[in-house]
Amino acid sequence: MSQLNPGSYELILKRIRDIPSLPDVVNRILVVIAKPTTPASEIARLIAYDPGLTSKVLRMVNSAAYGFQRQISSIQHGIMILGFNNVRGLVLSASIFKLFEGHTHPGGLNHQEFWEHSLCTAVAARVLANQFRLPDADDIFSAAMLHDIGKVVLDIYFQQEYQQVLGHARRLNVPCHGPAFYALEHKLLGITHAGIGSFLATKWKLPVSFTEVIQFHHEPEKAENCQSMVFMVALANQMAQLYHHKLPYHRQYFSPDVLAYFDLPDYEMTRLMETLSEEMITAQDLLNSISGQGPTQNTRFGR
Repeated sequence: MSQLNPGSYELILKRIRDIPSLPDVVNRILVVIAKPTTPASEIARLIAYDPGLTSKVLRMVNSAAYGFQRQISSIQHGIMILGFNNVRGLVLSASIFKLFEGHTHPGGLNHQEFWEHSLCTAVAARVLANQFRLPDADDIFSAAMLHDIGKVVLDIYFQQEYQQVLGHARRLNVPCHGPAFYALEHKLLGITHAGIGSFLATKWKLPVSFTEVIQFHHEPEKAENCQSMVFMVALANQMAQLYHHKLPYHRQYFSPDVLAYFDLPDYEMTRLMETLSEEMITAQDLLNSISGQGPTQNTRFGR
């Protein structure tokens, strides 16, 4: 299998030239949310231009994850409850989800499992952010939700090459969310989902914290601006893999460097895994809010 040229941004640009930009209304929402003095009414006004986003924000704030006893019907009220960073994450995730929906193909990436892993990583990142009292807990949830977005790009725009990577991984029984798969991408393609994802994040002008999480979640020590956040997402990514395989916590399943960064004893990691399991019971509602799917009674996330 011939490698793609990892050093040629021109080649990558050519191969992903059909990836659309984020919708204008999304870009405008992201700009105003970034200003701390922006009133919720202004964000609500912009979101109202997109009925789909309006519906998603209201579905999210009324989901089981927030547990309000009465229905929230005002988009402005919903924004005030969710907080600006949560709304930014929802707007980004929902828009990106929409850009790539309907592109599945035989032998390719399982998009449903992909988004489920992304959600589980985001929930685990929020658990860790709360544990360490990270001030940008909402931002880390959103960044973690998009950490693997490069895989979708490779699956759609480098379809033939990536199908061979996925097939090789299946034959070797290599999970598609760990460092072994990351190394396999680099070996067979010469590029990785992290590199492609960060390229796209730059194209979309995402915040630097998002870009670094996407680019360095398998090599967090290389992050320059948001290293603690990137290390958290790296650990959350590994927690999500453990959760998916329904395995109890054991140090052997985690990168020693990532565990050493947080210096968490085994009993704390066990407790954090238990908290993740509890949080995932209601988390499917968040994924449904982003994807636009209807509510589900029985999901693979339930315990």
